[in-house]
Amino acid sequence: MALSVANIYAIRAHARPSLDPKIQDIISKLKISFKPTFRRPQPAHHGGGRRPHPPTAAEQETNWRERILVEMVRKVREKDDPDYDAVNSLINKLTKQTFDRMSADILAKIESRDGLFRLRVTTLLFDRGIRQTFYASIMADMYKGIVAKFPDAHNDLETQMQMFDTLYDMKNVVSVPHSSAPGYDDAILAWTKQKDTKRSFAVYVAELYSRGLVPAATMDTFVRTIAEELKEGVRATKTSTTEEHVDSLVRFLFAVAAKVPAVKVVVRELLAVPRTETPCLNMKSRFKLEDALKL
Repeated sequence: MALSVANIYAIRAHARPSLDPKIQDIISKLKISFKPTFRRPQPAHHGGGRRPHPPTAAEQETNWRERILVEMVRKVREKDDPDYDAVNSLINKLTKQTFDRMSADILAKIESRDGLFRLRVTTLLFDRGIRQTFYASIMADMYKGIVAKFPDAHNDLETQMQMFDTLYDMKNVVSVPHSSAPGYDDAILAWTKQKDTKRSFAVYVAELYSRGLVPAATMDTFVRTIAEELKEGVRATKTSTTEEHVDSLVRFLFAVAAKVPAVKVVVRELLAVPRTETPCLNMKSRFKLEDALKL
């Protein structure tokens, strides 16, 4: 029987059955972004929609990086270019004692080539900084030196940060299955790798921020967005996926807490919420937040 408009509105007032837990779990997996996504505003026109327009110079600058960065990260360890191989070797030998001499050699190599080569070198620094946390500080020093000599390299960093989820396959939250599940060993390795990569990214971002390479406004956006996701995430239906998502956000806050004062305000607000209202904030994550206040 066809429903009239009156009947449709009458049905809206009826009680609705709760969603099946399986559907709730699927919905919980949809919001999995580890970091905020930055979108450039598009100008509106009087017709009510958005009018296509030729890309601006700034958009073109970013777009060429976006088109090739995935391939650059994939080939970051390949030695198909003598100059790139030489830079890679110099970066491997960077220490506090050798920094001045070797960084000068790296800058000279970059100066002798084009912007594409420079992007490949900064991508190597970005990759090394987040894959090997021990070297995050000196990789950030080298990146600062490159930006000082080649200001356009700052756009390299901005694009690399914006594309982190894509470049390192962080869009899907990996959770640990039951030990008897098929593929358990592979899942454990993937889970550990993803957790370490996210933590290392946060550490490297903090090092870059302390050197003035990440603007305070950008860092505030990171923290604010993560705070909003956490306030919602800790109250979500408890699943292995939602717990892992919350824990990854907590680890980011912990990694930058010593250098970003606003983080501790967020942490205090989260810890003030009663435990009964935060099913996804397990004790491991809660202890991490408490430790962040001591930094």
